[in-house]
Amino acid sequence: MKKKSFTIWISVIWVLLSLLTVAGATFAWFTFNPATNVEPISSTISDGEVALLISARPNADANPDAEFEVTCVLPQSVSGDLEPVSTADLEHFYVANQQNREGISTRFTDGNNLIGDHTIHGTIYLKSLKDDCNVYFNREGLDFGNGGQMLAALRLGIRFKTEAGTSQYIFSLNEMGDVSKAEAIWTTTEKNVVVGSVAADGSPNFKADPAQGLSDYFAVTGAQRLPMAGRKPLCTISANEVAVVEYWLYLEGCDENCINNVQDKEAILQLSFAGVTAK
Repeated sequence: MKKKSFTIWISVIWVLLSLLTVAGATFAWFTFNPATNVEPISSTISDGEVALLISARPNADANPDAEFEVTCVLPQSVSGDLEPVSTADLEHFYVANQQNREGISTRFTDGNNLIGDHTIHGTIYLKSLKDDCNVYFNREGLDFGNGGQMLAALRLGIRFKTEAGTSQYIFSLNEMGDVSKAEAIWTTTEKNVVVGSVAADGSPNFKADPAQGLSDYFAVTGAQRLPMAGRKPLCTISANEVAVVEYWLYLEGCDENCINNVQDKEAILQLSFAGVTAK
């Protein structure tokens, strides 16, 4: 008998950030004072059994399935001003602490202890039921706002921890809106780089910007608007496994689009995933 493939669209919630201009900001490095509001959104489930569920908490209750639904409130840490950071690996984050008069950042320092303040950071959990599941982004459910300057400067970092291992990505968001009018000014001595490490005196060691586009990881919409496999899955979750998904939304401070013009903008963080039964 042919095995039926069960699919589901699932969504993580949106976070609305009103980014307020701070007087006296310099090129590339400035602060934000966010006002944050978190609300759930709706999602649709395909016919058949649910193959993928989501939770903001791991198996904390006696009935772990009660923790997993088709939507969840997106946990995020915003405890202070948001400032641009730079990372090549989502493990080591750096912030600039010195610029020359041309606005070029010349010295950096370790910013790992500032991640809770300087990025939108949180963890969610995905659970595959009944069958192994390939996970993709749901293009229609993704939303990061529509400001071209902001989309050009933002990065989405995401890490999936499954029984099979760890997969992590840094994505640019240029495909999510019109970035053709985004203004660019050099903020470092090189283009298309991020900070990989810093020397004892704070001088940066640059690496090529690892950010890639999102589209290769989109699910395809099939008949009855059910998700089908895209070009590349983000990860594969085994049946009844709980995968840990950690995410960061941040301004890449070495990006030439990360200048004063990105201030006083409205950003929306809405993540959405599609699960397709692995064959």
